[in-house]
Amino acid sequence: MSNTTKLERLESLLTEKIDAAVKKGIEAGLQLAENQARALYKATERRLYALPDLREKVERDKAYLRELQTHGAARRSKDIIRFKKHGVRLSDEDIKEALIQDLLARIAADEFEIKTIEEAMAPMQEDEFFLSVSGRYFSNWSDERIGVELHCDPRTVRRHRGRLVRRIAVRLYGAAAV
Repeated sequence: MSNTTKLERLESLLTEKIDAAVKKGIEAGLQLAENQARALYKATERRLYALPDLREKVERDKAYLRELQTHGAARRSKDIIRFKKHGVRLSDEDIKEALIQDLLARIAADEFEIKTIEEAMAPMQEDEFFLSVSGRYFSNWSDERIGVELHCDPRTVRRHRGRLVRRIAVRLYGAAAV
């Protein structure tokens, strides 16, 4: 075998190995992107399921805030324990103010989450199949019941819900959800 033939064969083998490695890398990247998109879809579903509970929690927290501002904290409240430290003496008014500020921060964070989800859903609310999202995540309706309401098959309900949740996921997480 001549040196030229050996070199061509070595070059061909090297090209095959590089092509195989590139193909493997592309497949791994696509699999990673698919896994990430699936994880973000699930995260979107968790956020949608949590929305009614978050709304309720904000209302409870606001009621507690009004009570705290009006009557102050109970002397034995477990909330106060966080602010009682050895060697540090805080007045009842300081503790009350700290509790109020902590509660206001939690309410603001929850309201921000509610607003974010509602803004992500806003364009989809005009969709004729939006009930497949609201019925499932906010009312705990079955696909069969939603199908009866929408006059379609439960598979159609699932397909359209998946489409809408993917759109919401993109609005929440951007291109990573695609």
